Amino acid sequence: MKNKVICGTIYVTLRKIPQKLFSLLKETDKMGNLSLETMENIMNITVYVFVFLFGITIGSFLNVCILRLPRGESLVKRNSHCMTCGTPIKWYDLIPVFSWLILRGKCRACGSKISPRYMLVESLTGIMFVGIFLRYNFFDYGLYPVMLCLFMAGLIVLCFQDIDNREMCVSVLIYTFIIAIASHVLNFITVDTQKLFFFPETDIRDGIYGMLSVSLVILVMGFVVTPLFYNAFVSEERKSLRGVKANLKRTSESDRNYKKLVAEKEALEAKIKEEGPVFGFGMGDVILMAAGGLMLGLKATITAGIIAVVLGAIYGVILKYIRRNDDSEDSNVFAFGPFLIIGLAVGAFVNGSLIDMYLNSLHIGR
Repeated sequence: MKNKVICGTIYVTLRKIPQKLFSLLKETDKMGNLSLETMENIMNITVYVFVFLFGITIGSFLNVCILRLPRGESLVKRNSHCMTCGTPIKWYDLIPVFSWLILRGKCRACGSKISPRYMLVESLTGIMFVGIFLRYNFFDYGLYPVMLCLFMAGLIVLCFQDIDNREMCVSVLIYTFIIAIASHVLNFITVDTQKLFFFPETDIRDGIYGMLSVSLVILVMGFVVTPLFYNAFVSEERKSLRGVKANLKRTSESDRNYKKLVAEKEALEAKIKEEGPVFGFGMGDVILMAAGGLMLGLKATITAGIIAVVLGAIYGVILKYIRRNDDSEDSNVFAFGPFLIIGLAVGAFVNGSLIDMYLNSLHIGR
């Protein structure tokens, strides 16, 4: 019953599109020519439909990247196949979003369930692309929305890879950097005195400031402050080691407990050495924010960092409560990259407007 409702909704929606176009075509002036407003509406609808279809197609490829890159598999050599029975998937079952709905989320060959995340990634990419083109049009920003779509596609891959593996692929991080650098190169190119590319409130200097701002903060917090704090206050082994060392200072070598304390000290030091260094953030987070800062500029990157910290803190508190009875080592560990990526996505749309509003409020308050 639910599937019939879904298919019926899709059918009605698709039927409304030509009806809308036909009604627009009927809005003619007395000379029988289309009005400028009508032509603009037709063009906008056509562009946004094309962008959405292109976006979900790219999203289908992103699913392949998310799944195969961490495994070191080729993106092109092996055809798509069912993860349960291994049957190759026919081309008509690979139509983004619609095939999943038509098949009701099941493999045509074996009937096993297909994760709805495939459709989620495809839909998210399509909606993201449409949103970017709604926010930044060709007439004002040139090729910027195209490059931003390519950049956000990389962020979507990194987001789901970090969720799955708590790790970001180096190749995708390099890709985001290449897109950011290419965008600044395009910003300097002109054709017949006309620029091809217009950054919103961003130039190369602002991009460099953005690249260094949040990424350096994460680098220091993750690789300096957090390990020091952990070593000093958090690690039970290090706490015990400090106590053993203090007892050794008060104990003479002739004391019968001295050898026992020395053995305990050596055992704790060996265990700490096996644990290795403790980091609050990964190097992937640093590179991610550096690429995001270069692409979006200083204010948008600071906005992204603030949003990521707030969302990460809220999620951490919720996770701590849910897993309050879980004593495992990874019970309170989670990937922070997705929150950084959400922040970058918001920053891409609002630019520096939130920072400007805050600064203006301070000025008004004075």
